[in-house]
Amino acid sequence: MYRKNCDRCNRPSFSSSEQGEWLCPVCGNDLTRYPFFNAISLEKVVLKHRGKRQTYPKTSQSKGLSSDLWG
Repeated sequence: MYRKNCDRCNRPSFSSSEQGEWLCPVCGNDLTRYPFFNAISLEKVVLKHRGKRQTYPKTSQSKGLSSDLWG
């Protein structure tokens, strides 16, 4: 579990995910770019850069391939 501290209202915010938008539940401040802390030990968490994930669109050609393979 992760924790971020809001500098606007001085309250902690908790989440189980390190991805996506992170808004303070008390005042609505955007905490997305704030550093992560371990919720139990309060140590700063360093996330490894995973690189940009790419999604591939589905193509209509895949339907034709299955019929060609099976006759």
